[in-house]
Amino acid sequence: MFEIVSRFFYQEPQIMPKSSEPTRLRLLETASVLVAEESLANLSIENIADKAGVSRRTFFQHFPSKDHLLAAVVEYSRPTYLDRYRTWADNCGSDATIDQRIANIFENITKAAHNPNWKGCCFIRMAAELGSLQGHPVHMLVAAANQDMERWIEAELAREDYREPTALARQLVVMINGLLMIQLVTHSSAYGQDIGALVRNMLDGHRPKKAAA
Repeated sequence: MFEIVSRFFYQEPQIMPKSSEPTRLRLLETASVLVAEESLANLSIENIADKAGVSRRTFFQHFPSKDHLLAAVVEYSRPTYLDRYRTWADNCGSDATIDQRIANIFENITKAAHNPNWKGCCFIRMAAELGSLQGHPVHMLVAAANQDMERWIEAELAREDYREPTALARQLVVMINGLLMIQLVTHSSAYGQDIGALVRNMLDGHRPKKAAA
């Protein structure tokens, strides 16, 4: 599943799942590839079914609608959504401090802007494209994925005794999502470079008193 989540950040040529895989899983993985490649408005049940090698009737045996499938894609990917960020943080090494780990997350998001195939974070794109559909199940699931990230960052900050870790974690997730969105629109790394300085200042302002002294 980690490979599916990685497509939410980097778009590379994809190979459709093998026909020997269970049908529902094949539909989920096929849809995840197509969602990463194109707008939801251009994504049809017929296209998903065709790429997955099943009939329209078989599709509806597993999912009542395209919206149900999209929600299932987010739910399927959610358990490993956080792995991308954790991997970036862990790449700093076991002795890295939380400010170094968080800085590495923003640096890697910034690097994504240089990838000509990058199409942003699929969770953010899906939520944005479906933004006018109040109560759409994707909204709740994307919100839950963001809350997972907030809780993880909050725990990391609390472990190093940062002040107001809950509020700070929430602010950092807002900045992560904002950077993902602005880079999707501009494909410019300038925003990531500027926000990196802002993140450092934010963290400095919440350091443990003994560290800030």
